[in-house]
Amino acid sequence: MVDMTGLLTLDLGKIRSAASDWGWIASRLHQANESYTDSVTAPLKAGAHWSGDDAAEASRTCEGIGLDIDAVAKEAEALKDFLDDIVDGTGDGFRSLAELQRQAAELQQQAIGEGFSVNGDGEVAWVVMRAPGPLSPEEQRTEKEHNDRAQQIGDQLKDVLRLANEVDGSLERGLKVIFGTEDTFRTENRDRLDRDDADMGDGWNEAQLGLVRGYLNAQGWTDAADMLGHFLDGTGEPVEVDADRMLADIPAFRRDVDTTLAEVKKQPDGTFTSSWQSSAPDTSQGDKSLNWYYALNHFQYRVVGHKEGDHVTYQVEVQKRYDWGVPSEHRRDLDKGPLHFEQADLARLNMVGLAKDFDVKGRSTTRTAG
Repeated sequence: MVDMTGLLTLDLGKIRSAASDWGWIASRLHQANESYTDSVTAPLKAGAHWSGDDAAEASRTCEGIGLDIDAVAKEAEALKDFLDDIVDGTGDGFRSLAELQRQAAELQQQAIGEGFSVNGDGEVAWVVMRAPGPLSPEEQRTEKEHNDRAQQIGDQLKDVLRLANEVDGSLERGLKVIFGTEDTFRTENRDRLDRDDADMGDGWNEAQLGLVRGYLNAQGWTDAADMLGHFLDGTGEPVEVDADRMLADIPAFRRDVDTTLAEVKKQPDGTFTSSWQSSAPDTSQGDKSLNWYYALNHFQYRVVGHKEGDHVTYQVEVQKRYDWGVPSEHRRDLDKGPLHFEQADLARLNMVGLAKDFDVKGRSTTRTAG
């Protein structure tokens, strides 16, 4: 639990230093892999000095080692970015610890400057020594004004602490994913498919995901169940989603698109294509949003069309890579009732060929705005 003392005394420079160190590690790993490829993997694949079944097996094994080195390099790079995001709030969905620390310090100084005391949980109080007896009307007014002001600053401080605890939770979950299992690094390689490597643990995880699929269907979240089922079917074929229905079902998505359209209306007339942007359902907005949250969680969208004055004709395109447990994305573990999965364990299903990642895309019908 992050309190005022913890937030104000946190040395963000050490986190930045750790991020820099991981960036250096990533760079050295990339260099090592390039050297390994040139001196080991490439000559083996070329078959210049060795041929036959043993040579082919050696080539396959050494190529796998190269993939592992590359996966660790990717994860080291992602860890650098992750730590930078935690400090500066530059990543998707992250608050800035540096900004929250600054706000907490300013609010604390403001409270002290106005004669208040600040507790570790952000509670602000005003205490004055006075003679016993009833308060005069003027004293009552003064006390109420001070208590109201203390409450106002305290509410702001508690909100800062709440956001800091959310960042702390993201950091804790992310580090658990990074260093979660023996396969955390290997599962970064999405192309490593070898069903012979599957073990009983993989089969158990596959069976449990089947139970999750049944649960999703029972809740009426059919799109989420279908997506998970397609992953488990293992074809890897792209899935087309109904972008119009997504817009109808997800208020948060409609709001994001409206924000993009407002920016489009500021542009010169003509054909336009917005940049790809992130959107996600708000799970507090009902079953339809929950359905798409469990189906896609975050996804990308863009708006394409034509603008003439305030009149805009447009279509909304969506895309998503449906993949479980890519370690460099630091996604939290999956908990569904008594079932618990580490993300790396789910990624192994793709790695050993028991399931397969796939692309999701969709395009709405033509719409108008303005």
